[in-house]
Amino acid sequence: MEDRLYFLASEIHDSLNNHPLVISLNELEKELNDSYEVYQLSNKKNEALEAYLNNKKIYGEDNEITKKSLVNLKEAKEKLNNYPLVKKYLKIYSQVRDLYLQINDIVLGDK
Repeated sequence: MEDRLYFLASEIHDSLNNHPLVISLNELEKELNDSYEVYQLSNKKNEALEAYLNNKKIYGEDNEITKKSLVNLKEAKEKLNNYPLVKKYLKIYSQVRDLYLQINDIVLGDK
């Protein structure tokens, strides 16, 4: 029985790794990692997050400085998430996540 489970798990693993969506996701991930523009946008988002968290800690959530830093954070996140390569990645990522959830339901769901 254990050998059969290992074999089936291996088959699922191989099938997923060869699935066009997973292949596409891996390729897009490499492009993201190699993109200087995405790197810059990600750094700006991280800097905005750090500024917001620091301002919130120092001034409190209702302070105008904190509110402005939250607006800056939202804008930085939006720019990153709306960058074409990131949008494409997030779309494919969502589809792959759904695929994994379907497999999870089949394997672990009620019979």
